[in-house]
Amino acid sequence: MFYFGLKKIRRFFLFHSLYNKGINRENLGEYPKALNLLFLALSLKPNSLKTYIAITRVNRKNKTFLNAIDFCTKAIQRYPQNAELYAIKADILRKIKDYNNSIFAYDKAIELDRNNIDYYLQRAEIKYLSDDLKGAIFDLNEAISRNNQEAILYEKRAFLHFLNNNFKSSNEDYTKAVEISPDNKHLQYMKNTCEKLLNKI
Repeated sequence: MFYFGLKKIRRFFLFHSLYNKGINRENLGEYPKALNLLFLALSLKPNSLKTYIAITRVNRKNKTFLNAIDFCTKAIQRYPQNAELYAIKADILRKIKDYNNSIFAYDKAIELDRNNIDYYLQRAEIKYLSDDLKGAIFDLNEAISRNNQEAILYEKRAFLHFLNNNFKSSNEDYTKAVEISPDNKHLQYMKNTCEKLLNKI
């Protein structure tokens, strides 16, 4: 019994040693070496969520995007209720411009964590890239309904209203964004621009 206890302790420390060395290599930009160490760590602890996430992240940094997606998918199979994993996968899919599947992954992330405004914001940006301005505005409306004190949400929605020539709504959102972030000169400039356009109408 004592022998098996020692073996378990050694395995625990070896896992953490390999994992930490892998993260150090990642921080140095030595991605292939980082991956080798992280794979060894994963072999010692096959259910380690943080190791799956690290391997996915390093593959993304290494621009081996298909490997990143593959490992993220494997992590999702083990942890299907983890919203962060779907968001990570969505971000990688966005990187390779697979917007439809990226939106689908964010749909799942939001289904699991409806109060995470970052997921709405990121899905809105992908919808914008897909020329779905109405859908993007809907997502920003949802985010603002959950947190109305983030200037970036009003700024993003104001920009979309601006693209739709809806200068009144755009001005209202820029005004709110300026209230939250009064030192942001860009927001003030855009607010003034909207006001000038409104005066010409």
